[in-house]
Amino acid sequence: MGSALNIAVDIIVGVTGVSGTFLNTIIVVLNFSFWRDVTTTESYNKILFFIGLINLLLQGQIMFNAIFQSFDFYVSSNNLLLYMITLGFTLISTNIWNTTWLSIFCCVRLVNCSHIFFVKIQVKFFSSLPLLLVGSVLLCAITNLPLLLTNIRDIPLNTTDFSESNFRFIVNYYCITLSSLFGFIIPFFMTFVSIGLSVTTLLRHIRRMGSSDSHLTSVQLQGHYRAVRTMVIRVFLDFLFFFSTFLGISFPFILDSITRFVVQIIFLTYPTCQAFILIFGNPKLKGAVYGLFKALR
Repeated sequence: MGSALNIAVDIIVGVTGVSGTFLNTIIVVLNFSFWRDVTTTESYNKILFFIGLINLLLQGQIMFNAIFQSFDFYVSSNNLLLYMITLGFTLISTNIWNTTWLSIFCCVRLVNCSHIFFVKIQVKFFSSLPLLLVGSVLLCAITNLPLLLTNIRDIPLNTTDFSESNFRFIVNYYCITLSSLFGFIIPFFMTFVSIGLSVTTLLRHIRRMGSSDSHLTSVQLQGHYRAVRTMVIRVFLDFLFFFSTFLGISFPFILDSITRFVVQIIFLTYPTCQAFILIFGNPKLKGAVYGLFKALR
């Protein structure tokens, strides 16, 4: 059973590695070209470009992690394992913050509010977006650096059973709390509020579509609806991913082999699922991908 699960994990790593790298590369390349086009929404393309870039790095981290595990590199170097864990958590937290910036972008574009606080956010957000994107990376890196202080012990050397192949960590829960607070809880709350405002506004405009005072056309409404739907799916994916990662790290010894396998599959497919959500939630990206496949045939 253990060897079968290991083979399944290796196959999934290969499939998601190829497909995820391909799709996220398309997101990066296309949004870089859209970014340079002054007729498109530059801020939106900046966020998507950054999401695709972080996903590419995370996809690479996952593939190298699988290679290091297969060749038992972690057995001889605990520091390498800690570096990979810290890098992985930093990229994951950055991805969650990217979801937050994308949801805030949709919120300030969709919600029409005259409150002075919201007006200031609308004015400052677009001009500060590059700083927000870079700043979230630095914040995630700083809050996850204490993970390097994690101690590792009792590493099995000649283990082939999937259910037994694990490392035992002495985790500093202050580090985990800090990482969870700034890497998930705060951005998730901001995303939840932004999506809530966007959905409320969207429903209000749908009810007013028949009246002449609606300031959005049906095409605009469809575009905002797709954007909000994409955000909701991404938030669900981020929450599922965070919960699975937390479960796998905090309670590795009480999970059976199947549950641990499911947790690992969720982790491995995360960047690829994000790429699918972004591409099929964006008509321009979806059309470009379809055109690329037609050109390749």
